[in-house]
Amino acid sequence: MINKEINIIGDGCAALSLARLIRNLPNYKLNLFIGSKNKINKDHFWGFWKVKINKEAYNNANHVWSKWSINTDNSKHILSSVKHPYCVIKRQKWLNVCRNQLESKKITVFENDVFEKNNKLVFENKKIKGDLIFDSRPPKLSNNVLLQHFEGFVVTSKKDVFDEKLVILMDFRCDQSRGMHFIYLLPFSKRKALVESTMFSKTVENKEFYSTEISKYLKKYFNLTEFTKSDHEKGIIPMHYISDVSKDSYNIGTRGGAVRPSSGYAFTFIQKQAFQIMSQINNGKKINTKIHKKN
Repeated sequence: MINKEINIIGDGCAALSLARLIRNLPNYKLNLFIGSKNKINKDHFWGFWKVKINKEAYNNANHVWSKWSINTDNSKHILSSVKHPYCVIKRQKWLNVCRNQLESKKITVFENDVFEKNNKLVFENKKIKGDLIFDSRPPKLSNNVLLQHFEGFVVTSKKDVFDEKLVILMDFRCDQSRGMHFIYLLPFSKRKALVESTMFSKTVENKEFYSTEISKYLKKYFNLTEFTKSDHEKGIIPMHYISDVSKDSYNIGTRGGAVRPSSGYAFTFIQKQAFQIMSQINNGKKINTKIHKKN
């Protein structure tokens, strides 16, 4: 017998991660508002450390490393953990893991977009109703705030240049004149790696800046001047607490403050938020989506 109705808005990491957890809760009907089919969602990598809460993502990870380094002009710090390795999973792979668990007659999927009208969430000009509404739509970024912005691509070389066992999380041996800047390098093999130019500042740079910095870095530290590019990635992450509050719904994902303000990491915290919500629903507790402390 269905007693209550849950609505989840979105088709990204936060929405589908939550949906897969609450799909089997008894006495609930689940509606998933995934939006228009015409949207183009490019693939990219999500990074995380293996912990209990993201074990399923670890089991489906594209790559796993037990060593990572942080480099500066004066030092190189190498850290390692077999118990908690650094992992990456491609966006579409994780979303498909979630979608494959949502094959249930209790779930109704809507493909039209959700909008706000008169401070209400509407679908096909009708107010979305239900006992619980979770909204994962991307938030609007505030002006003049600190951002983490990055661009990069997968580099393929004709010669062995990368240490495939060591992730370079942050290499600060690059231009620091426009903000805190580092290179992020994930070696998939000795000849292939994802390389990103990442910066913390209030101003997003043009595409040429990131590409030029990556080329300069590869030439200087890997003696690599000839390579092919593929799988272009870019992103902008707000480095501050998201304070969106809605009267009739609960915000999740980036919109709900899941991004860690000090680092920009979000994947594990989205999973933590989803498990927290599932537990609260299952135990009849008040919904609380907060997972980060401000101090």
